[in-house]
Amino acid sequence: MIKGTGIDIIEISRFKKIYDKFGCRLLKKIFNNDEIPKYKNKNKYISSLAGKFAAKEAISKALGTGFGNNLSFLDIKILNLSSGQPYVVYKNNNQGYFHISISHSKENAIASAIVEI
Repeated sequence: MIKGTGIDIIEISRFKKIYDKFGCRLLKKIFNNDEIPKYKNKNKYISSLAGKFAAKEAISKALGTGFGNNLSFLDIKILNLSSGQPYVVYKNNNQGYFHISISHSKENAIASAIVEI
């Protein structure tokens, strides 16, 4: 049974401006160490981070909570299988199973999430 769905889109250039301004402080606030991609080149690195950010936003919408007192960015991990497929590790495993999809264009990163119970 589907508990909720969520979708989020972010302009990669906007995320890059925030990353350029805050750097490591931004990473520590939004991402767990094991979900930060390896730095290959800046464009792919920023696109990957923006996609994971959009996925976290989509998950918060699918849960129906948004981010706040009961949910932080660090409660959600977006990791990848060896095939590249993203998956979710959530601090509160009794919320159900998460299905996510992340996509990028040159300008945008978008993610969708479904929470199944």
